[in-house]
Amino acid sequence: MNIFLGVKPIIFVVKLLFLRKLQQIKIYMKIPQPKLSVLAILTVLMLFGMSSCERIHNNSDTREETAADFAMVITELGSILEFADESSDQTNGKGAPLFFNLQNFSKDTRIYIIDSTFYDGDPVEFTIDFGPNTQPLRPSQKCLDGRFRGGKVKVVLESHYIENTSKSHVLVENGSEFVFGTESKVFIVHHLEIDVERKMRELLSFNIKHLELDDKHMELEGTLTAEKITGITTPGVFGDHYQLLGDGKAEINDEEFKWNIGSPLIKKLEPGCGMIPVKGLLNLTIEKTNRDILLDFDPFNNESCDRILRITNAGKATDIVLD
Repeated sequence: MNIFLGVKPIIFVVKLLFLRKLQQIKIYMKIPQPKLSVLAILTVLMLFGMSSCERIHNNSDTREETAADFAMVITELGSILEFADESSDQTNGKGAPLFFNLQNFSKDTRIYIIDSTFYDGDPVEFTIDFGPNTQPLRPSQKCLDGRFRGGKVKVVLESHYIENTSKSHVLVENGSEFVFGTESKVFIVHHLEIDVERKMRELLSFNIKHLELDDKHMELEGTLTAEKITGITTPGVFGDHYQLLGDGKAEINDEEFKWNIGSPLIKKLEPGCGMIPVKGLLNLTIEKTNRDILLDFDPFNNESCDRILRITNAGKATDIVLD
C-alpha cells in the first residue's frame, strides 16, 4: 500500500543525469578544480535533500494501514456479536438448551454452559470456545465467513433473550484472549465488554464499554445498533441481512480518533459473505487535525461479497482486500 514506490527509481535517474552532466561540464568547459568541487558539493547536497524528502514522505503517512486495521477490528466486532446472537437465540424462558447447534461456527468451536437456568435467580451464562488461541491457527478454526478464530467469548443473559428490553453481556475476560485473522496474521483481543439491550424483536443496541487489542495497539468504545432487514422471524442471525449504525472513539498507536458510520453498514450473513459489510461508509476522524479517512465497503456499487474496501485519505483512494 506504499504510494511512494515510484519515487526511488526517479531519484536514481535524476542522480545519474546530474553525474553525467557534471562530467560533461568538467570535460568541455574545463572548470577549475576548486569551482568544480563546490559545484559537486552543491549537487550532492541537493540530491541528499531529495532523498531526505523521499524518506520523510515515505514514513509520514501510514493512514491506509491504520484504517485497514480499524476496518478489520470493527468488522470482527460485528462478527462477535453475530456469534453471540446465534447462540443466545437458542436459549428459552427456562435457560440454556442441552445442546447448542454449532453448524454456523468453525469445526473446533464448542459451547460450555456455566449456568443453565434462570430459576436459580442468576443469569444464564455460557462460553463460546473457538479452540486454541495459539498461533498459527488450525485449518479447522476457519469459520464459514473465511476468517480464523480462537479463544473464548463469554455470554451472560439476564433474562429470556428474545423479550423486548432483555439485557445481556458479551465479554472477553482478562487472561482469556480471543484471536482472529488469517493463518499467518492474527489480532489479539485482550479485553472486551459489551452491554446488549433488545429494543424490538428486530433491533438490538450495543454499548461497547471497552475493547482492547494487541497490548493497547488499539482501544475502542462506542455504541452500535443492529437492525434486521430480512430473517426477522427466524431464529438466529445467520442467513439474515441486517444493518449497523453507530459511533464512538478509538485510540490507535497512541493517536486519538473518532469513528462514525456515515451510511449504514449492510451485512449479508451467507457462506463466504458475512465477514465484512457489502455496503456502507465508515468515517475515521483524526482528532488532532480533524481530518477524515473514509472507508467505503462498496466502492463499485454492486453490493458484492468481494471483501474489497476502498480507503480514501487526503484525496487518494486505495483498494484493499480484507482477510
